Amino acid sequence: MTGPAGRWVEVASFAREEEARLLAGRLGADGIPARVFPEAEASYYGPGTSALLGQPIRVLVPEHRTAEARQVIERLGRT
Repeated sequence: MTGPAGRWVEVASFAREEEARLLAGRLGADGIPARVFPEAEASYYGPGTSALLGQPIRVLVPEHRTAEARQVIERLGRT
């Protein structure tokens, strides 16, 4: 995935969107831009449909910040 900050890479994935958003928020608090993919979208079936369909909810960071993000994740005990 590419965006304004260049290439974005996955640093973690979750079955629940809430968990992915918590990690993305924590990374953001540490100054590391983070995105949740796929973004929650309003659909006929409601939010969280991707997770219900078995698709992982991924946390993405700019490629050049991957090592920092992995250090934060390691400190949090999430591997």
